[in-house]
Formats: sequence, C-alpha cells, structure tokens
Amino acid sequence: MTALLDHVAGLCAEGAEAAPQELHGLLERAGAGTDAAAYLHSLARTIRTLAQNSQDDYDELPLSRWEVEVRFFRLSGFGVNWVYDGEYATLQDSLQAAVDSEHPYCGEFLAPLAAEAQSALVLFPGEQAMEDRLSPVVEWATPQALRHLLQAVDDHMQREHTAPS
Repeated sequence: MTALLDHVAGLCAEGAEAAPQELHGLLERAGAGTDAAAYLHSLARTIRTLAQNSQDDYDELPLSRWEVEVRFFRLSGFGVNWVYDGEYATLQDSLQAAVDSEHPYCGEFLAPLAAEAQSALVLFPGEQAMEDRLSPVVEWATPQALRHLLQAVDDHMQREHTAPS
C-alpha cells in the first residue's frame, strides 16, 4: 500500500497528464490544500510508522463481539455447520468429520480455517482469555479444541497431500 501511495505521489508530481485531474481535486480536499504529492508521501510514511510499531494489546482494548465475528467468521461458521447441531458425539468427531469432508478441496477451506484457529491461539493465550473474549461468539472454541482442529488439519494434509518421496 505504501509503495502504491509513493508511486501515485510521483505521478502527481509529474503533472496533470500523469494523474487524472479529479484525483488532484480529491487529494487537495483530503490534504486540506497540501500539495498532493507531499500529502501522499506523508500518508505513506505514517502508514509505514504505524506498521512498524504496531502493538495489538487486546488486554487493554479487547475486540468487541462484532469484531470477533468479522475476524473469526470461519471459526464461527464452523460451529454452526459442524458443532452445534449435535450430529456428532464429540467435538473431536465433529472436527474430524469437517476436515475429512473437504477432501480434495481442502486448501480452500482448511488453510484459512487453520489460520484463524492459530490466530485465536495467539491473540487469546490461555483458557481465561479465550473464554472471556472469543468463546462468547465462538462457543465451541477453547485452546484445546483449536489445537485439536489444527492437529486434525495437519494430520489430514500430511496423510492426503504429501508428495511421495
């Protein structure tokens, strides 16, 4: 994103032919009259600084319910599709059935689901943090359940998608 902002700033600095006049007007409004190129370079620097110094401290400012729903929509949908209807005797049976059901199109479903599970384990370390912040939205999610899901995905990928040596 920052490279694109710097590139557009260069186009703006080259003159009217390189960038549409409408863009110049919008940038002038957004930058409160500042030169468009300078404004875009400043914006790129600000984004770089924020990216380098990012500190997601969810203890001080926890995610709201809607933020959890947006950030972990696959985990939430997983519960609706595989856990809550009681079709399987245990959560592990549900996890395994879900993993097995996606073969051979596992990459489209399992990789993003595993990424969300891993992110949840990092963002909500420990049983209490997860219970306080994630479980109200994703009721089945516990550190142990997410680890079981990750293990089931990993086992499936090793078993079904490892090239013969």
